[in-house]
Amino acid sequence: MIRTALYGMLALLFFSSCKSNKELIYLQNLPEGETIQAKPFSTDSYQLKPGDNLFIQVSSINPEVNQLFNPAMGSGYSGGMAQQFGSVSSQYLNGYLIDQNGNIELPIIGAVGASNKTLAQVKKTVEQKVNEYFKEATVTVKLLNFKIVVMGEVSKPGVIYNYNNTCTLLEAISQAGGTTDYSRLKKVVVIRESLSGTTNIEIDLTDKAFLNSTAYYLQPNDIVYVWPDKYKNTRLNASLYSLILSSISTLIVVLKFMSE
Repeated sequence: MIRTALYGMLALLFFSSCKSNKELIYLQNLPEGETIQAKPFSTDSYQLKPGDNLFIQVSSINPEVNQLFNPAMGSGYSGGMAQQFGSVSSQYLNGYLIDQNGNIELPIIGAVGASNKTLAQVKKTVEQKVNEYFKEATVTVKLLNFKIVVMGEVSKPGVIYNYNNTCTLLEAISQAGGTTDYSRLKKVVVIRESLSGTTNIEIDLTDKAFLNSTAYYLQPNDIVYVWPDKYKNTRLNASLYSLILSSISTLIVVLKFMSE
């Protein structure tokens, strides 16, 4: 009886054991010193679409023009800008949202087409229209909504707001606290929306080939999902290991006492 109970407990421990170190290592087949050219992406090449939110600043030697297009300039430039764009909600309220028709609405200028254009193309269009009314005005255009959702087996799932021109898949996972012991590094999915529809891109983080994937550089509004290990529900944490080991010891003592 003691032997049977012991074998049963050991079998439970075996099947619920932690992963091997190899299963938790990224880029397992990348030799030291090897160079791989990833497919670059930045917001400079991003094709805007309805729902994107833009920061647009029009600067001119005429203070009235500045006040018209940039109300924050009226009362302390730095403080006003921080108040207008210092949080996600204020960015939404004060940015220029691309509507379902693909346009943004500017004071005096009216509707300006922005969908399916790059930031540089929108900047050029706005400059041309502004200079029809106000001479020697310069325009700055930036993307406000470069956000990424990271879900699944990461330490801190949630929404990540990126304020750089680029963000890699590894950066996003790192900002989410990294993967857990229950992550399937061989199965990470990037869900990407475009004007033509939704695309799922499957990634194997253990294989260097993912550095050449179109999902290595993330795009605004991408969703990253890290799949859980298929044996997650049967794996045990350290506290349960201690409990099982103490239970084995107790059971052996009790059975031995009963057999005497």
